[in-house]
Amino acid sequence: MGVETKYRFCRAGRWSLWVLPEHWGPELWQEILARIGDQSPADHPLVQRFSFPTGAGGTQFYLKIYGRSGRLGGLKDLARDSKAFRALKQGEALSACGFHVPLAAAAGEERILGVLKRAFLLTLGISGSLLPGFILEHYCPPLNPNRLEKKREYLRRLAREIRGLHRKGFVHGDLVPYNILVREQGSDLIFFYLDNDRTRRYPVWFRHGLWKRNLVQLNRFVLPGISLQDRMRFLRAYLGEQPRGRRERRLMRRLEARTRKRWAKWLPPGSRISFRRLMQWDGPVTRNTQR
Repeated sequence: MGVETKYRFCRAGRWSLWVLPEHWGPELWQEILARIGDQSPADHPLVQRFSFPTGAGGTQFYLKIYGRSGRLGGLKDLARDSKAFRALKQGEALSACGFHVPLAAAAGEERILGVLKRAFLLTLGISGSLLPGFILEHYCPPLNPNRLEKKREYLRRLAREIRGLHRKGFVHGDLVPYNILVREQGSDLIFFYLDNDRTRRYPVWFRHGLWKRNLVQLNRFVLPGISLQDRMRFLRAYLGEQPRGRRERRLMRRLEARTRKRWAKWLPPGSRISFRRLMQWDGPVTRNTQR
């Protein structure tokens, strides 16, 4: 999948750029260069939020800066796109299939003699809340019957959308709740998938179990107002609302085992805490409410 129909390719010194013409210009490019500066993030990309032009009425952007890969990754980068270009292309592929992602205004990579030095992805800001914060604000107990049913329906809707994502061949690189942004649109919800630089798309006929990794990523987080029964409802909706059977029980055991493995180093040796208690939320929502 290419981006040629929507984006324009250009060069600026050692930088190769894919840009969205209606959101691009020399002043914005200078702003990005100034923000990148000499920063060279190692383990994790740096993310900056800013408005351009500055002041009231400016467009909100998110700038994600990627540093140089390690030795092995650097060798691989000689023959592949940077994470920034991969994120741009996967975002376009997701959008073409009807899924929602932040609109990328530009992506760039800096190479010297083919060696990847730095890269960036620039996306437009979108209104909404990250999934844990949205649940905390709107669907934490106590809930009246109408709001309780809404919460359950929205969970089923998210499960069906993720099932559709997998059926289209996509496996998100890090499908944690903090990479799902929720936007209310009238009486409906729209789910946006963030951080797509490690997302991959496989042929629909290619049999693999990588989609289970996404379910583990979602399941390992303790979330406000999400009970064990809610997790089972989500799983049942993901599997197509089939009557409870061996497939559901087998998958739930797998998710529980993987989740317990993630939590093991925070639990006392030999702990026999129930899975219901393990996944019960009892504190504030932060990015550390996970294992």
